[in-house]
Parts: sequence; structure tokens; C-alpha cells
Amino acid sequence: MQITSNEISNTKYMQIYLTEEELKKQETKAKIEKYKKEKYHIAIFISGKENYPEILERIIVKQVELTDNVC
Repeated sequence: MQITSNEISNTKYMQIYLTEEELKKQETKAKIEKYKKEKYHIAIFISGKENYPEILERIIVKQVELTDNVC
């Protein structure tokens, strides 16, 4: 599971990338509920196991690019 969060104009956003199996876990459901109670706007992206490493790599690369471009 990979979680990214951001706050824009006092609005909290969260993106959660995971597999279908991870989404079914009680621990994952509890985290999602916790963030909902904290008033996050949540987007959940579900991937198959075969695509998961590739998707995580893209997320990490994008986060590094965004971090490097911040002044």
C-alpha cells in the first residue's frame, strides 16, 4: 500500500494505492475510516498484483520529481 497526502487551501486530500487483497484487510479499512473522520477527501486506486510494483515505482518517481521542483 502506498499513501500520498496533500493539503490545498485548507482542504486535505489523500490518495491510497493498493491491491484488492489489501483493501479487504481490517487494518486497511480502519486506516481509511480514520482518515475519513479527519475530514480527508480520499481517492482509492486498486491494482492487480502483477501491475503493483510498476505502479508504485511510477508513484515514487513522480513524488521525487515534485519534491525536486519545489522552490
